[in-house]
Amino acid sequence: MSEELIVERAGVQSLVVAAPRWGHRHEAVAWCGAFDRRAYDDAHAILGNEAAAAAIEIAYGNACVRFTSARTFALAGADADARLDEEPIAAYRAIEARAGSRLRFGLPRDGARTILAIAGGIAVPSVLGSRSTDLRSGFGGFQGRALRDGDRLPLAARGGQLPRAREAVKRDARFRVVRERIHCRDAAAFTELCSRPWRASPQSDRMGVRCEGEPIRGERREIATLAVFPGTIQLPPNGFPVVLGVDAQTTGGYPVIASILDEDLWKLGELRLGEEITFTPVQSIDLNADLGEGSADDAELLEIVTSANIACGGHAGDERSMRETVRAALRCGVAIGAHPSYPDREGFGRRAMEFRSESIVAFVTEQIAALARIARDEGASLTHVKPHGALYNRSAVDVETADAVAGAVAGFDRNLALVGLAGSLSTERARAFGLRTVEELFADRRYRNDGGLVARGEPGALIESAEEAADQAIALARSGRGESICLHGDGANASAFARAVRQRLLEAGFVLRSAASLDG
Repeated sequence: MSEELIVERAGVQSLVVAAPRWGHRHEAVAWCGAFDRRAYDDAHAILGNEAAAAAIEIAYGNACVRFTSARTFALAGADADARLDEEPIAAYRAIEARAGSRLRFGLPRDGARTILAIAGGIAVPSVLGSRSTDLRSGFGGFQGRALRDGDRLPLAARGGQLPRAREAVKRDARFRVVRERIHCRDAAAFTELCSRPWRASPQSDRMGVRCEGEPIRGERREIATLAVFPGTIQLPPNGFPVVLGVDAQTTGGYPVIASILDEDLWKLGELRLGEEITFTPVQSIDLNADLGEGSADDAELLEIVTSANIACGGHAGDERSMRETVRAALRCGVAIGAHPSYPDREGFGRRAMEFRSESIVAFVTEQIAALARIARDEGASLTHVKPHGALYNRSAVDVETADAVAGAVAGFDRNLALVGLAGSLSTERARAFGLRTVEELFADRRYRNDGGLVARGEPGALIESAEEAADQAIALARSGRGESICLHGDGANASAFARAVRQRLLEAGFVLRSAASLDG
């Protein structure tokens, strides 16, 4: 007889959860997965299960399951007064159940969701790379739905690893947030978000936590649809913020005023209805590098930066280099962007060239499309576009060139952000085309008094000391003039410079995250 777990009482909402469904948001498929990811990871680690094994998430307790055979299990997350055959049991420990044992859950004393992991996991098929339930779309998990009384869940074969204990993590309802400046130019809305407490509305669910309190006055508008992610904080016209959860939609048309740090997302899943919530602002900055240009430092730089601008055939790069760099960026969790240039491989894209606007649109579009196709093949999607070399410099000062580049990006995908020199025509014109923009600063280039860059050919244009570059990066990040700092990947000491800049920013309390991607 197959081993099963019988659901005798499903409670308010119990469902099969697993690791998120990565890599399909461009197809309008939500991540889903455990709402309290930390509890999910802990429960499986206690049992020695594979990291993506399926478990049960029990919201607000009041549930009961019965084992048809002896099994080891572990609980993590909310303390729901769990009892095995009427005996109280501890969470964050491996516990043995006998055949016929009943595991009952009362109401949570603290938190909202309890993870029940079974040695080996729940035996449900993987759909689009995950065993998690997608309630809204009706697939994955157990029959694509929440569990019901009488469901019989098949159990997978037990693993051979020895169980080990974990310690419970004390939770709170304080969330660290960064302002999404490229999506919301209204700083007052972010200030209001962080200036007062909120409460989790009873209308909250796995798609999002609705906040109740005094409404925010600014940003009463809808915007062009853009990509959103778990942890994104939207501001609807009524002024009450919504924090998107693990089952959140993939796009939205409300202003995005902030995002919760990834490290705090697990706490969303444990919020109790009516609980007080506070948001604490933190400073963030993006570190980007131009990669796929033949430098030996690419692998090291991908361990340091948060965004990669990948050469896509104009000045450097081919099918092989683009694919290898995309794969490496995915492994490192780095945002992927296109780095188009004038078609000038001989001059590495640094020579001034004359092209009609329609020609610029054509070759920029062609280069973006080449990288986007490879990214899709690898289960990724582009987040931004940053022109290279002479095209970058020309678009910063010439309206026709700036419009051609912005038009190419907007025509290809309006969800892409355009990266350009801070305060330049490049980003100004991109916004006129309805694009998100990332204002870029440089750690290893000297600036003129008017805010422009000293030309590369002039003496002292390049900063050669890693310490000086780190000092400049701190000053630029604190100035608020931009969202991203470029670390050139083709210098003699590229990785040493990048490492020094990253370390100094972390020591100064900055959070490093992609500026173009809302999932950080």
